[in-house]
Amino acid sequence: MSFQQFDISPNPAGESKRPHLSVFRFASFQSTSRRPSQAPPAYSPNDVLATRSQLHVKVLHWMRITMASITFVVSVVIIACSATAWKTYTNTRFNAEWILPLWPSTVDLRPTHALLACGVVIAVASIFYIVVAVAPTPLRSARPLNLTFTILAFLSLFMTIFTTVFANTINSHLSNSTEAGSLATWTCKWQGFGSTAPGRFPEICATSTAALNLVILMIVIESISVLLAGWGWWVGAKVKKAASEGKEGLTHV
Repeated sequence: MSFQQFDISPNPAGESKRPHLSVFRFASFQSTSRRPSQAPPAYSPNDVLATRSQLHVKVLHWMRITMASITFVVSVVIIACSATAWKTYTNTRFNAEWILPLWPSTVDLRPTHALLACGVVIAVASIFYIVVAVAPTPLRSARPLNLTFTILAFLSLFMTIFTTVFANTINSHLSNSTEAGSLATWTCKWQGFGSTAPGRFPEICATSTAALNLVILMIVIESISVLLAGWGWWVGAKVKKAASEGKEGLTHV
């Protein structure tokens, strides 16, 4: 702080000369190192659109991984139920020399095979997408990832619909037969007999029915996956549009 010199010696009348406040340079109190405040940069509509698009991409990425994980878990349960029913049938099947065989002369295993195949295909497709989406592979970019998820979603949806129709058609055809049956139709005829049901028929009926019901549930899950695939292409188009508009804006600067 600097101030002007002044005389404070007493005057002849005995009064001192007091300085007026105006003699101080109050401007010296202001810091000379402060810079004028700068306004925050203005965001253009393209910047806002790009930010929202990137947020949609992140949300879509994790939703797809979550859906693929759920699909993988359900498909593994389908495989376990079908394999358990098939193994139990193999262990309880008697040869022809037995007087009272537990199983009919013709057991149609095609529904069980279809459930197993459906579970294996969907499990492999789900784990493949999870690896592609997480690992640093060339397919991790936006367009290849969208194409991969779309193909796997439609493939899984087709498999679940085909397996459901195929297994239910065979089971409906064999439900009233007394000489042939599938694992589900033959064992489920013994429902309500309690402890008098032969072998492990209640277990086979429960696991076979659970596997078929889970495949029906997979139709709903894969339908959601198809919707996510369509959303992915929509988000990709939005991101591409925002990028092109940003380049055009830079050319006019």
